[in-house]
Amino acid sequence: MEVIKLGPLHSAENVLNILFVWSKTGKTDLGLTEISRITEINKSTVYKILISLQAHNLVSLNQATKKYSIDSGVLELSSIYLKQLDLRTIAHPWIERLAAKSGKTITLALRKPEHLVFIDRVDGCENVRFYCDIGKIAFYNSGAAAKAVFAHLTSEEQEVLRTQTPERFTSFTRTWDQLMVEVPRIKQNGYSISDEEVDIGVFAVGAPIFDAQGKVIAGMAMATLKINLSQKQIEDMIQQTVETSRMISSKMGYLRA
Repeated sequence: MEVIKLGPLHSAENVLNILFVWSKTGKTDLGLTEISRITEINKSTVYKILISLQAHNLVSLNQATKKYSIDSGVLELSSIYLKQLDLRTIAHPWIERLAAKSGKTITLALRKPEHLVFIDRVDGCENVRFYCDIGKIAFYNSGAAAKAVFAHLTSEEQEVLRTQTPERFTSFTRTWDQLMVEVPRIKQNGYSISDEEVDIGVFAVGAPIFDAQGKVIAGMAMATLKINLSQKQIEDMIQQTVETSRMISSKMGYLRA
């Protein structure tokens, strides 16, 4: 099959207009002429785009009717969104409860191939302002949630990530070598510590979240101001964060060995 290469912006817009034509019309299958008419894109261009979309399993052609319909590749893309939605839906009540109980800020970060993305945050009564807002990216070398996830990746996955140039936020931000020293301890203890690694004056505890297959899919963290933080308070943060992460993991179908 011929796969077209996207050039100018209008080419990308044409692809998107064609992909969304089924949802806009409410029809499950459409012919070439009909797609061209609805999108106002000439038939030659529509045909080339459809060939490319077929190559990526985004649309399929019924040879008998000569009509196109959405294919399984779209489901693969949507499953990523649904996984994120399901995780946030399941985790939010527990995060909210923990924030209310502890008074501290609780965040949830979804694992991506090269970084994490914060998908939920609940502030406690302390009202601490720091980096981890919803939608922001966390790199794996520093931060409580990020380190908790990194420690539970395979050695091959860790090696790939270590080829990245580590993001530095403060003088306490970890290098890859420093993080690798921490990894065995994080795995053994079930939690990670971030001591001013991302924000000066902020202390955080992180823990991993696993899915039904036992794969780490996210990390959560509890953060507070470091000033006047006692050892007893740190121990409480660790216990509460680990307990909540385990509860969320169990709700995601994870069974601890």
